[in-house]
Amino acid sequence: MTVSSAVRDAWSGAASAVGDLKSDRVRAVLEQQILSGELATGTLLPPEPELSEALGVSRTVLRDAVRALVARGLLTVRQGRGTIVAEPSDAALASAMVALLARSTVTVGDVMDARITIETMLARLAAESGTQDDWDALAAHEQALMGAIRAGDDVAAHQAHAAFHAGILHATHQPALALMLHPMNKVALLTGAASVRRGAMEDWDLEAHRAILDALRLGDADAAAEAMRRHFADLAKSPLYLELLGRPFAEAYFSAP
Repeated sequence: MTVSSAVRDAWSGAASAVGDLKSDRVRAVLEQQILSGELATGTLLPPEPELSEALGVSRTVLRDAVRALVARGLLTVRQGRGTIVAEPSDAALASAMVALLARSTVTVGDVMDARITIETMLARLAAESGTQDDWDALAAHEQALMGAIRAGDDVAAHQAHAAFHAGILHATHQPALALMLHPMNKVALLTGAASVRRGAMEDWDLEAHRAILDALRLGDADAAAEAMRRHFADLAKSPLYLELLGRPFAEAYFSAP
């Protein structure tokens, strides 16, 4: 996919107004076109000499702007292909969220309290809005979790566990809520990974997931919320989990597989 003539015309108009802080202005022009859809996903930007001339800036200024947009997940630079408008992704937001928590003073316990607040609310919403397809998907994640644990595959187990909780968010059928909260899945993966020992099947609370799923299938919002609360409460039976709660969140980051 190439850049349309209309977008190129906009660059010509922007070139005369770039002014001071040129890299910020160039970034803002390209960002607006990406977010508005004028520069669609997969669009290949012109080569650096052509693009810098069209925008009326030096290559150094253009590189600074492109680096900022790559960091935000809006552009990707592929060796041998050039600069391309990236697929929408929350990876940059998830990484920023984890970094913000890790550099703060919050503990693992603080983060788990937030998870309990959010995930009990999500269980209630999912019970009210979910479909049979949603419950079948959750059942598949549960089976994948149990299979990974039996196989001693810690990485796959944590991924299936995170997918189960992400599936509850999906079952709310609130797309804006899902977009805003999905990056939290990375936080859940980190805290979950830090609270179980590698290769220790007994550290996993497998019955809790089945109880959550059973309540969701019944469409019982109160029971689903209570099952989710019990899931987190049962974690307190683990000495490893209790010892972890008072530690800085950054330690969960470094403990992840």
